[in-house]
Amino acid sequence: MRNVAKFIILGLGLSLSSLPMTPAASAGPALSLRGGSSVLLEQPLARDPVLGDLRIEVDSRDPAHKAERVGKAANLGLSSLSFPRPVPFFAPPAQRVRTLVGIDTWFWVPAASWRPIVRVVAAGNVVVTLVATPVTLQMVPGDGSPLVSCPGPGLPWLAPGTRSLCSHVFQRASTAGLTGRFRGIVQTVWAVRWTSNTGLAGTVGPVVVPTPVSLRVVEAQPVLGR
Repeated sequence: MRNVAKFIILGLGLSLSSLPMTPAASAGPALSLRGGSSVLLEQPLARDPVLGDLRIEVDSRDPAHKAERVGKAANLGLSSLSFPRPVPFFAPPAQRVRTLVGIDTWFWVPAASWRPIVRVVAAGNVVVTLVATPVTLQMVPGDGSPLVSCPGPGLPWLAPGTRSLCSHVFQRASTAGLTGRFRGIVQTVWAVRWTSNTGLAGTVGPVVVPTPVSLRVVEAQPVLGR
């Protein structure tokens, strides 16, 4: 009987220490194995829409590298990646209440969501490891200003006088528009690194994962008193 290659995504039962890992993964927070149970795949999983047409191309003429099998395993692993949508917070809380013109508006996402995602895929004797790592948090303010980009998940607001790279100063109020709000986007940018036990490796991406936001920005009114 002819052997039929089966693609297996390996979960918690597989020791990651026996597989090649990337420097980005080892230097980051604890690895998060999403969907940790082992699954035998007869066909690829439903593809996360944020991946779009992204595909891993493997080019090698060395038979020992088994490029065709590596490519199939790598793309199966890529299709199985599910990226968490950013859950943004603001200070002042522009989504729930309002922020003000002319002050730093901070934005951030929970630090617990800022960790690598790992997929390990086997095709016969070929093993491919994919590590997706969040690298940048970005905000499109929605007021016509350029995109704001910062490394890491941002800082929760601490106290007056502190500074954050993940912040934006609105120069005008949103109340002049029809909705009274700026329609913006907060997004995380992911880098995906893949390695294989044949020596082939590479990167793919970036993968941009957006969350729409609605921000109310008002002007502070002075109050005169004695």
